[in-house]
Amino acid sequence: MAQLDPSSLAFLSDFVNLSQNFNVLNASCNGTSNESCMDVSTSTEFETTVKVFWALLLIPLPLVAVVGNILVILSVYKEKNLQTVTNYFIVSLAFADLLVAAVVMPFAVYVLVSTGIFQIFLLYCRN
Repeated sequence: MAQLDPSSLAFLSDFVNLSQNFNVLNASCNGTSNESCMDVSTSTEFETTVKVFWALLLIPLPLVAVVGNILVILSVYKEKNLQTVTNYFIVSLAFADLLVAAVVMPFAVYVLVSTGIFQIFLLYCRN
């Protein structure tokens, strides 16, 4: 049985530190005169606007993917000329993509819109 080296998990602590450093939603000035602190009301309005923008941009993607894959599956099911071995492979891919679009993508959209932080981007795109 392979042993897990604790030093190989060091990237997890870096990941947690990065997500805490870039968490804009919990930032506050605490009465200091720090120039990097923004007005809380302006910051909240801006964050809300950005969240609405990303929600409107990302929510249609899973819906279009679900509808498109259902159309592919139904077209092969209904039309006898399309029922070939090659198209059965395409139907299996469409079914897998349908499951991803229906189960995974809505949660991904929720995480991106609610936190505003794409965690993988922070992990791999450091300075």
